[in-house]
Amino acid sequence: MMVRTARLTDKGQLTLPVDALRALNARKGTEFLLIQEAERILLVKATAVGQAVVDDLGGWSALSAPALHELWNNEEDDVWNEI
Repeated sequence: MMVRTARLTDKGQLTLPVDALRALNARKGTEFLLIQEAERILLVKATAVGQAVVDDLGGWSALSAPALHELWNNEEDDVWNEI
C-alpha cells in the first residue's frame, strides 16, 4: 500500500503524485471514478470498476445457464420447435 498526500490548489484541483499514477499505469485521458462518502473520497480507475462488473456478471451467468437450460428444454416447450 502506498500512502501519499496531495494538495488542493486555489482552482480546486488536486495533483496526484506521479509515482502513484505510474503504479496505476495512468496516462493523460485516463478516467477515474470518484466515490464520496462522508469525509472520504475513493478514487478508482474506471477500467478497474468496469472489469469488476464484468467479473461479477460472469459468475451469475454461469450459475443461471443450467437453470435456464432446465426451464427451456422440456416437453411442454417442444411445441415451439415446429413454428
